[in-house]
Amino acid sequence: MDDSYIDDKAISALQDLGGADFVVQMIDVFLVYAPKVIAEARRGFEKGNLEPVIRMGHSLRSSGRNLGAIRMVELAERIETAGRSGQLPLLPALLDHMEQAFSLIKGGFEEKRAQFLTR
Repeated sequence: MDDSYIDDKAISALQDLGGADFVVQMIDVFLVYAPKVIAEARRGFEKGNLEPVIRMGHSLRSSGRNLGAIRMVELAERIETAGRSGQLPLLPALLDHMEQAFSLIKGGFEEKRAQFLTR
């Protein structure tokens, strides 16, 4: 896992805000929530419904920023913008990249979660 995908400053800020248990809870929620909204966005796009795509972009931009999921935040912004402006040809590749980014970052978050559980 390339640690450059996760901004440790964001993780530290969460720890300062609520302690190690809070960081673990936030990671747990993100690891369950992100793949669900990505899948919903993909299904929505395939049915011609951009609302789940836009919602996913907006949601993962916010939650990803809180956890320091740098690449996912960048992609979420691009997806939300493309969805809102009707740039449909860009969305399949962007959704693919989002799925790949989540796959890459998942292991890093699992490692960070394990570190906070042992504190």
